Amino acid sequence: MPDTAVVTLNALDESALENELLICTPSRTWATAVLSARPYADREDLLAAAADAWRSLTPADVATALANYLPLSDPPDSAHAAAEHGALVASSAGRLTVLRERESRYRARFGFPVVIAAKGLTLEHILAEIDQRLTNDRADELVLAARHMVAIGEGRIATLIARCEGPG
Repeated sequence: MPDTAVVTLNALDESALENELLICTPSRTWATAVLSARPYADREDLLAAAADAWRSLTPADVATALANYLPLSDPPDSAHAAAEHGALVASSAGRLTVLRERESRYRARFGFPVVIAAKGLTLEHILAEIDQRLTNDRADELVLAARHMVAIGEGRIATLIARCEGPG
């Protein structure tokens, strides 16, 4: 029996699937690579295409993708982000002010917004993570931020697949 989610994703027009993929990882280079692997034989094929695309990103591609993330303290830009940032949405204005200050310091140091796979993390954990990461040099932080970007993307692809599964 064919995988309903994969059939649905294969049937989307290129522009619609590209928009979905850009929500998963905001890199046009990555999205183009994943698109070029269509049609996907099954979900493992889709996930392998995504993994191959992440591994193929150059440091410049990673930096461009990271720059496209919204600050954690901004209102979520998608249903994906809202689910990932549950603890932040429920935080007090005062605590969000602290987060914004840390995000500002981080952006000033590294030149891109903080990218943290935040699903399930408390605001205190996120603040501690930012504090620790502020001690990194830029090269090390790009590697770490890219790992978080991949983790976020993997979660968002799983959500995309689940959304494309038919009833039953």
